[in-house]
Amino acid sequence: MAQSLVAGTSKFHIYSSFNLSSDDVSALSLLYAPLIGNDAFTLYMGLSALLNRNNLKSEEIIHQDLFDIYSLKPVDFLKSKNKLEGIGLLLTYEKNGDYIYVLLPPLSPKNFIKDAIYGLYLYSKVRKETYEFIKNHFSIEKPEVSGYKEITKSFDEVYSSRVNSDETFEKFSYILGKNPTNYLEIKNATFDFEKFTKEINEDFLEAGIDNTFKEQIIKLSFVYLFNEHDMATLFMDSINKNGFFDYRILKKKANVLFEYRRNMNAPKLVEKENLDGKPSDLISFLDNASPSQVLQMVNPNYPSTYLSTIDEIYNTISLPRGVINCMIIKTLRDKGGELPPVTYFKKVAESWITDNVLSTKDAVQYITTAKELQRPKSKKDREFSSESKTKVVWEEA
Repeated sequence: MAQSLVAGTSKFHIYSSFNLSSDDVSALSLLYAPLIGNDAFTLYMGLSALLNRNNLKSEEIIHQDLFDIYSLKPVDFLKSKNKLEGIGLLLTYEKNGDYIYVLLPPLSPKNFIKDAIYGLYLYSKVRKETYEFIKNHFSIEKPEVSGYKEITKSFDEVYSSRVNSDETFEKFSYILGKNPTNYLEIKNATFDFEKFTKEINEDFLEAGIDNTFKEQIIKLSFVYLFNEHDMATLFMDSINKNGFFDYRILKKKANVLFEYRRNMNAPKLVEKENLDGKPSDLISFLDNASPSQVLQMVNPNYPSTYLSTIDEIYNTISLPRGVINCMIIKTLRDKGGELPPVTYFKKVAESWITDNVLSTKDAVQYITTAKELQRPKSKKDREFSSESKTKVVWEEA
């Protein structure tokens, strides 16, 4: 469903229950940023910076001031805000055109990487080598304690105390700040849970079919793109030695099955729809795809030198990344997987700019429709089709 833009004159307050630590910033920079993009990352850090450090609440702020500080257009702000909400970093409340934003803490690096959703999407978003680099960056070497005897004192061996009656849990939870979990709501409309339950034996469920079990199944089916039959098979393979279903086994089995099918690309983290309500899976992919992802689509056995060529194309041509990726994919397909030199793409870019192909949406339409985008053409232009012009450019290059 299409969303309305936030009015620049509307007001908002920001609330939080924690201060960002250096570990939080590292997690946001290396783990969350590849998933949410620069604008959403900047927005999160900006909202955090606007908090009063004494009470973790901001003054009343006008949205236009926020737009001006971070050079955000209203449409970019809305996209970034949606990403922060979807990834579990922001809660938004609205009343009569005014807003309250509540910042949520990022997961710890360990929990992020181990999480079935976050870890998998990070793996699908960056190169394998990059993923391993990030993972190793947060790895902590454990001490070698074999042969040693632990003599650590327990709490009750050292202290004798109790919490005063007026020190309620709610007060402590505010002082301590961070909640240990960061729950992501998943609504997988394509998964038929009733169809799934008809394929399993409920006797293996200790507590029967409850909401927790349903959420576990739907969550994993969404993450790994498994259908009802896949999940039913995994369920029957996830019975522990006591004869009951074990979610921990299910997660391991799901990962094994996913790796077995790894000849297909890992699921991509894409925005569900554009603000105008139109599907944006392809556009989102083109806007965010890395060189390796672009090459993998057309030529899985590409030479490593192609990566540096694409990087040079990004740095040389002044068009949005999505337009350039669209151009690269079309060229690779036209050339049977061969990647021409940068000079070729300069010529093609000049042609696309002349034809007003300036956005990813335009580029997709440009290469998938029978006719080029309409524009006034000179007599010379009309003498050549799009294909013949491309051929001439390639020969000149």
